[in-house]
Amino acid sequence: MKTSQIFAISALAISTMFFTVLSLFGLPESVVEWFISDVILGTIIYINYLVITVAYNSKKNSLYSTEKKIVA
Repeated sequence: MKTSQIFAISALAISTMFFTVLSLFGLPESVVEWFISDVILGTIIYINYLVITVAYNSKKNSLYSTEKKIVA
């Protein structure tokens, strides 16, 4: 799977779980509460994006560095 596909699936799963938890505890009633919940969700998805890209970049870099050592 490509990194973008993994991120999209993760973001969808996190969003679904986030709004499920919100509906269990009661949906926000004011605009400010919705804004705060959206900021929290955006932060969670952004951190998820950073973790995915760091994990895949470290795998690619380590593979490249071992191939470079073998060739040289």
